[in-house]
Amino acid sequence: MIYYTFHIYDSGAIEDVDEKTKNGKTSLICKMYDDEEFNKLNDILHSLYDYILNKKALDIFKSSKTIPYELRNANVLRKEKTFGFLKMNKSYEYYQLIFLENNLDECYNWINFEKSEIKAIDNSKNSIKIQSHQQTLKLIEQNKSDSESSYDIIAKKLVFGNNFDTELDLFKIPMYSWGVYVSERLKNKLEKAKITDIGFTESKERLSVVWKPHFPLIEFEN
Repeated sequence: MIYYTFHIYDSGAIEDVDEKTKNGKTSLICKMYDDEEFNKLNDILHSLYDYILNKKALDIFKSSKTIPYELRNANVLRKEKTFGFLKMNKSYEYYQLIFLENNLDECYNWINFEKSEIKAIDNSKNSIKIQSHQQTLKLIEQNKSDSESSYDIIAKKLVFGNNFDTELDLFKIPMYSWGVYVSERLKNKLEKAKITDIGFTESKERLSVVWKPHFPLIEFEN
């Protein structure tokens, strides 16, 4: 069983976002960078606001089994030349795909904490092994209190047990990893459709030094 971390490159990137509410529905106004290096109209745009993607890419995610998400309309504005050197905003219809993190208890239940390598390190550099997700939640609550001790949660390896849903095509484990993980099935769909300027990494060794500490190894008991 193989899962990959999913990466969206910044050749097409959103610089700024405004929200617009009409008839009780909220949509995004997304302004792209006015720079040839970052304003390519890719199928999925690099953004801090979850996934900004066109219908072609959205249909692929809709046809796959993913963790729960919300969907909103997004209006992408891109400055384009009209006459000579004059530039004007041209509007494109996109969508905002928001993968929810509030209801991920099932995902955390996949983790075999005994076999995983997850530690909590306090401000004195003392470490304790995390034995359960409940323990992590208690330490996070302790961080929010006035306690003199605060903890960083560091995951080097996540081992998923036999209850892992092998039919799942996309998932996140946000308290233990910065990664978005996609199945080989979804990877193949995106590549077959030639979704522009995205990447996949199977091994954390292919990540940059900056990113490696935030992407634990993923293993499966199955």
